[in-house]
Amino acid sequence: MEKEVTIQSKVALKGTLSIPETRVEKNPAVLIIPGTGKLDRNGKVNKKLDLKLYRQLADFLTSIGFINLRYDKRGVAESEGDYLTTGLWDLVEDARAAVRFLKGLPEVDANKVIVFGHSEGSMLGTAVASREELGGLILLAGAVETLSEALKRQRDIATQDIINAKGFQGFLLRLLGVQNKVEKQAQKYIDKVLNSTSDVMKVSFVKTNAKWMREHFTYNVREDLVKVTCPVLAITGERDIQANAEVLKDLSHYVKGDAQYHIVDNMGHSCKYITKTSTMFTAKKDIIAEGNLPLHPELIKSLEAWLQNHFIINASQQSDII
Repeated sequence: MEKEVTIQSKVALKGTLSIPETRVEKNPAVLIIPGTGKLDRNGKVNKKLDLKLYRQLADFLTSIGFINLRYDKRGVAESEGDYLTTGLWDLVEDARAAVRFLKGLPEVDANKVIVFGHSEGSMLGTAVASREELGGLILLAGAVETLSEALKRQRDIATQDIINAKGFQGFLLRLLGVQNKVEKQAQKYIDKVLNSTSDVMKVSFVKTNAKWMREHFTYNVREDLVKVTCPVLAITGERDIQANAEVLKDLSHYVKGDAQYHIVDNMGHSCKYITKTSTMFTAKKDIIAEGNLPLHPELIKSLEAWLQNHFIINASQQSDII
């Protein structure tokens, strides 16, 4: 069963609550936090770019008996607010409001609310987990890494793609020295934003959410990871060019409690099964095509095993003891 709900933060956020048909009196519940950009509660930006990811995750969670909530971010789709003036800490506060909303539902076990963040949602989820009592934390395609680190890695990949590009396009880009300009242009843009004071500013005649970027660039997600005491699961695809799978190996160095990670073969940022790693030239086309694919089967397997082990099997064992 699905129903539309309103989460009251500083603005009213619109979301969808999914409730399995088979449930007990008090149930574990999962909050899905979306990634960067104007993604709605289902993972849609516009008609052309629709990841469908969060809708797919919600359907999966419902199918294995977990209540779940997904929502439109501030200033996106049906939620109130202004997207461009929204900062990192506004998004964190909205996610905390959603956690409190779930904890207040009569059918939810307030001790078993799990935050599930994707991409930027992993950073937001980590910030929430260090400030709210949670039953668990799932970090998908974005754990143990700051936004500035992720963007730098993406620029390095783009530079290498230009160097390796074949044909006339590659020849022309290298002739123009584009590979030498990627980092310089990025740093010029970053410096301009970081030295600004307004929430929104124009860079090359395009409005940018300066407050959001400034707050991200001063936020160290690892400082919050060390405050997390609930069980943590981190998953990133081995073909993900937006998140670094290798940093997952450091997860246990920060999290005090139970921490597990999986690097999934043939999975990219949209969490679907792919056989080729995207380049800066194919990334947009690829992610549009991946929207029509199902969730990666290995991702589903890892999520189900972890959720069942921590919130179903353990709960039944405790009830047997009682």
